[in-house]
Amino acid sequence: MNEVKAYLSKVAAITDSRMNDLLPPPETYPASIHSVMRYSLFAGGKRIRPALVMASYEACGGNFGDDKPVIAGAAIEMLHTFSLMHDDLPCMDDDDFRRGKTTAHKAFTEALAVLGGDALCIYAFECLTKLDRIEVIREIARALGTGGMIGGQVIDIESEGKKVDKKAVEYIHNNKTAALIRTSVKTGALLADAPQSHLEHLTAYGNRIGLAFQVIDDILDEEGTTVQIGKDAGSDRQRGKATFPSVCGIAESREYAKTLIENACAELRFLNNSGPMLTAIARFIETRIS
Repeated sequence: MNEVKAYLSKVAAITDSRMNDLLPPPETYPASIHSVMRYSLFAGGKRIRPALVMASYEACGGNFGDDKPVIAGAAIEMLHTFSLMHDDLPCMDDDDFRRGKTTAHKAFTEALAVLGGDALCIYAFECLTKLDRIEVIREIARALGTGGMIGGQVIDIESEGKKVDKKAVEYIHNNKTAALIRTSVKTGALLADAPQSHLEHLTAYGNRIGLAFQVIDDILDEEGTTVQIGKDAGSDRQRGKATFPSVCGIAESREYAKTLIENACAELRFLNNSGPMLTAIARFIETRIS
């Protein structure tokens, strides 16, 4: 796992540097909005999504550190942070902590958290125009829309406190979480001009690790502590959230996550060992419950 951690660290460094350059300086008027944007964006996190963009790009023949996957990864991280800022709001999950820090609406104000998230979303798409790749912009936009993250969030909210089945939980997780992870993988492949056959396998890989990632998050919410997971532990159960443990139990959820990781890795066989980091990242995701 040391190799993966080193890779994530390298990607995080170049992503954070690029995001710092792309965003307005914190003192730019009005300073309050730029401060809340940076507060949330640079609050930490492993930068899994930018790492998946870069690993997929490399697996399809690109070179580590090329500017286009770095810009794409930076934009996707801005979009991910925008979604977290809104997810934490009182009208959504009303969380007090994120990545071990006070959430944006607690550290600033609810209004600034809303506007800061909006601004990150807008800046992300401005950054994506630098790629001159309309198919990448289209792919990422679709992952965020009502057929992706927003659709998943709607059903997540509407399912609170209700008895739901596994199919409903899979819909929520496939859209709310897996969509942007899947798109991160696909974006790297698109930027490397991968053929359609590669895109199909990598899309399946991305969807499976994305779903596994959220199943594991559900497990950690039940078994972890606030210090361990960087946010309010046990909050899903308290709010009656639709999660895999609530529907299937911890043991079955754990086995499901492991099966998803195995199936994701099987999708990479076509690469003939040219994409070992994608396999390593999938295994790294699994270690969170090992």
